[in-house]
Amino acid sequence: MEHPRFDTAAKELIWEDPDAWVGRFGDGPSGPVEVIESEATTLTATADKVLKVLSDPPYLVNIELQSSHESDLVRTLWMRQTALDYRHDLPVLTVLVLLRREANSPSLTGEYERRLPDGVLTNRYHYRVVRVWREPPEAFLDSGLALTPLAPLAAVREEDLPGLVRRMADRINREPPIRANKLWVATYLLMGLRYPKDLALRLLEGVGSMRESTTYQAILNEGLEQGLERGLEKGRSEGRSEGRSEGRSEGRSEEARILLRRQGGRRFGAPALSVLQALEAIKDLDRLETLCDWVVDPDVTSWDQLLDTLDDGATSA
Repeated sequence: MEHPRFDTAAKELIWEDPDAWVGRFGDGPSGPVEVIESEATTLTATADKVLKVLSDPPYLVNIELQSSHESDLVRTLWMRQTALDYRHDLPVLTVLVLLRREANSPSLTGEYERRLPDGVLTNRYHYRVVRVWREPPEAFLDSGLALTPLAPLAAVREEDLPGLVRRMADRINREPPIRANKLWVATYLLMGLRYPKDLALRLLEGVGSMRESTTYQAILNEGLEQGLERGLEKGRSEGRSEGRSEGRSEGRSEEARILLRRQGGRRFGAPALSVLQALEAIKDLDRLETLCDWVVDPDVTSWDQLLDTLDDGATSA
């Protein structure tokens, strides 16, 4: 699982509405918030942006999003905070937002100390820790809109997700399409930290115009292309001719699905989840190639009509 992609999705939400994030996660004096360049990247691998709260006097808030476990995380945060303090000559509040349980550790207490061998304290560093899965979903549903995509990662049971997504839609779908698309795509990416992809797609199907988002289309294409590569790799790595043949067949099937989704997408629009599942269920390469022929036929005008060109047994496993 590529965790940096999920972290990036959430970070973009921070820059979009910094006031909401500071209001929810900060605990310092209030004031207008602006996004500024960290100007500390030459000293440390910190993010290129940081939040500046224009209180009197001002201070910085560095929100660090974490989705995976890192044994040396606290020392890294300490280094980043020191670099920001030194570069801007402002106090820095570091907020560590753990997006899932796998990122947790008993060592993340909100305080870090360094002592000499004789016990003399040399440094003490304080930071705030937010464990998203322990927060009620209302903490994100009732905050700024940019925090809404975090709600499925909160303390919610899987059986309650459909209702939660409907509540999210009540807020997100009031926004202009471009912003709504961005929020739904971020929701989908973040849900991937906790839930299977097919569950996330099924829950988000129809809640907005996410399927028309170019980012969403790229996600689907990437998933299909990864499946193609897995099939080809299986053939390369398997020493027996039988394994190579199976791998090549799987790879060709995935390639046919990619072609179908791309050409069909141009003609009929983005496929619904049910269509994607139907295509995945077709294991016979000849049937997939038949669909590739029909998808460009001018008499075929929809995904449903395309799938109807096969006999009733075409989509069976």
